[in-house]
Amino acid sequence: MTHTSEKSRILFLDNLRYLMVLLVLILHAAISYSNFVPWWCVKEPNVHAAVFDVLILILDVFLMPVLFFIAGYFAISSFRKKGTRRFLKRKFKRLGLPLLIGIPLVSPSFSYIYHFTRNGFSSHMGFGAYWMDYLKTAGDFSIGTMTSIDQFSQSHLWFMSLLLFFFVVFGLCVGTTRLDDGSAAVDRSGSTSPGSILIILAVMGILSAVFALIGNMLFARPENPEPWVTIANLLQFQPDSVGTYILYFGVGIYASHKKWFITTKIPGHPAIWLISCALLSGSLLLTLNRLMLNFSIGIFLLYLLARSFLCVSFLAAFSSWAAGHWNRPSQFHRLLALNSYHIYMTHFLIVVIMQLVLAGWSDGSVFVKFGIVSAASILASFGISHYALRPYPRLSVVGIYTLFAITLITIRPEGL
Repeated sequence: MTHTSEKSRILFLDNLRYLMVLLVLILHAAISYSNFVPWWCVKEPNVHAAVFDVLILILDVFLMPVLFFIAGYFAISSFRKKGTRRFLKRKFKRLGLPLLIGIPLVSPSFSYIYHFTRNGFSSHMGFGAYWMDYLKTAGDFSIGTMTSIDQFSQSHLWFMSLLLFFFVVFGLCVGTTRLDDGSAAVDRSGSTSPGSILIILAVMGILSAVFALIGNMLFARPENPEPWVTIANLLQFQPDSVGTYILYFGVGIYASHKKWFITTKIPGHPAIWLISCALLSGSLLLTLNRLMLNFSIGIFLLYLLARSFLCVSFLAAFSSWAAGHWNRPSQFHRLLALNSYHIYMTHFLIVVIMQLVLAGWSDGSVFVKFGIVSAASILASFGISHYALRPYPRLSVVGIYTLFAITLITIRPEGL
């Protein structure tokens, strides 16, 4: 048998990560034209909103859990290379510093655009004054449910702060534990059997449903059915999902330790897992429709189970297919993988601005608008990453903040 290094054997996970990031962008592009997320800053009611509702429902099931799984999978190899101190320093530089740079740009802009699309300039202050008032709320270190669009938010960057927290906990927990360096010949005796992997996936589905049920029972209310929780403005997340994120991150670490995709693979043909995804997607939509007509705890439990096992099925389908078909070097995939981090960071405001611009096209098809927003945002965020942020990070930040400062000064209601 031909021996392949671990690095080359898990190449497909980098490709899978950039695919998830692009799908996150597409999800954000779709929100403007859906019935969901009423607090989104640019909303266009339309007769085709149900199509975008379905797209958002399905994408929202698996995108972030898969990203947390991949992050967990790569955590051990990164820790082995750097050790505790360098590992944590690298994560703070990679995730913490961009949070401090990105949040003052993204979050106040999103909230200001929200007020503009609802009320116009006539009933609101200039952008600069609003920006200063908004950032003052960053010093409110309360713990609880978020209740206002004007409350300090990490926006889409919540993923980075939560991931940083996971990495810190991981680094501190394993800092005193001796990990093998992975350089020894692969030992199949310590790998996970296909049957055990199926059991792990089944347990993941059950636990995710339990965590979601607990989160909903503790925090969801009729007036706020999908709450966000803030912990001193340092961490922000949806309480019905955070247990799933912890679970998938942890299973990713376990999968790396047991050399999943190296000595063993997720059992089952990708087509079987895709059929499972289709059936569970149908079940998810049917149970949600029943819940909207007449809520019952039994149907709600079925909905949570369908959602949880659909996420597991998507993880298995994507990883099993990608391991077999997407594990070869390619310049195209390499470029997208290298830029996926900055694409995630930069896409949000680009999507929102594109949605705002196209909202003025009153007779335009929402499907055409959605396509334009998605394609233009992918190209723009990739271009900013590849030609500016990655090669010239400091100069790019200075340039972005200079443009932002000009925007703060110039955007104001007439007469101010």
